Parts: sequence; C-alpha cells; structure tokens
Amino acid sequence: MPLLSQEPSVSVASMEELLAIALAMEEEAVHRYTMLAERQGNTPPLATLFRQLAAEESRHVTAVGNCAGALLGHVPPATPVRWLLPPDIARSWEEVEASATLSPYKALSIAVLNEERAFAFYSYVAAHAAAPAVARQAEALAQEELAHAAHLRRARRQAYHQERDTLSPLPSVEDARGLRDLAITVEDEVDAAVAAADVRALALAERAVDIYSLALDRMADTEGVTLAQALLKAAIERLVHLRSHSATHVK
Repeated sequence: MPLLSQEPSVSVASMEELLAIALAMEEEAVHRYTMLAERQGNTPPLATLFRQLAAEESRHVTAVGNCAGALLGHVPPATPVRWLLPPDIARSWEEVEASATLSPYKALSIAVLNEERAFAFYSYVAAHAAAPAVARQAEALAQEELAHAAHLRRARRQAYHQERDTLSPLPSVEDARGLRDLAITVEDEVDAAVAAADVRALALAERAVDIYSLALDRMADTEGVTLAQALLKAAIERLVHLRSHSATHVK
C-alpha cells in the first residue's frame, strides 16, 4: 500500500469502530490546524489559512457525526480509537509543526498528503473488511477523502501561483475518450522520466496528479468520472512512492 508506509494494524470489524476512527481522524485534524493557526501570530496569511482548514475539517466532523447518527442511532466516541490512527498522518503533522520555512503552499501540500493517506487507509479497510456494510461505508469515506484532496490540491495550486508568480496551464478534457488520449501522453512522459532517473520525474508525477484532479472536476459523464478516479488514485500512489524514494536517497 504505497500511500502508507505500513498496513493498518487493526481489522475494522464493525460500523461503529469505522465511524469512530473516522471521527478521530477528523477531530485530530481540527485540533492540529487550530493549534497551528495559534502559532502563526507573525504570519497572518498562514494563520487565516489554518483557521480555514480547521473550519473545513469541523464540517467533516459534523458530516461523519450525521452519518453515524443515521446509521447507528448515536455518535460513537472518538477518543478510544486515537491510537489506531495511521502513523504516517501523525508524521505529516510533526513535519508541518517543525517546519521553520512554512508557506501556504507547503502547508497545503501537507494537508493534501494527509487527505491522500486517509484515502489509502479507508481503501485498505474497504478491501479487507469482512462485513459488506463496513466495506461499502469505508469505500464511501475513501471517496470523500479523495474529493477533499482534490479541493485542497486546487487551493495549493493557487498558492503556488501566488508564491512563484507563474503557473503553467494544465491540459483539460471533459469526457472519457479525451481523458484516455491525454493519459497516454501524460503516463508516457512520467514513465520515461522515471526510467531515466530524470530529475523532472517528481515534478511530472505531481503534474499528472493535478491533471487527473482537474479532469475529475470537469467530467460530465459517469464513464469519465470512473476513469478519472482510477487514474488519480494510481497517480497519487505513484507520487507518494516517488517522494518516499527521493527522501530515502537524500538521507
């Protein structure tokens, strides 16, 4: 499971346990973003960004709580399952908190990565759940995290534009046929760069994620949405793998 450095150590057996974990993950995000906002006294734009992220995660807490109320008749406590949270997400929080050169772009990059790892976590749970209802709900949560990541990725791209004062336009398509043709070119470029150990490989992999995210936003047909989701999932997993490989070689 490339997005996470290790498989989750727990088997989620019930709907209550799954939703308790979901609440714990969202509540932890609210807590961390709020704490980060309070630490940015000398950087008002960053403080505002973290408050906005905390507010967004608060809405996710409410949504999961509403889901639990509808499915279980009550909202399970999140505290008992905090130790089950993916360790990779905890490390991401530690990285952003320890950064001495934090910028809106970097902060949003960490936020995107955490959403992607949450997506991987729920996808793993969905694939290994014994109960069909738990598998279906885990898959629904995975798709929600994928949507959250796409939203944050757009915000990150805007931050990049503001910080670098330049932004190359992304190619876009609106149907499955156009996306298939575009994906051939995109994947060939990334594969060639990776095979040649080209220094541009990471940047091209990042661009592929952005392209498929934009395509997912613009798809007008069900076939296109399904294809864009599959391409985006694979591109995210490849990007995290390349990042991990790059970090290992730097060390």
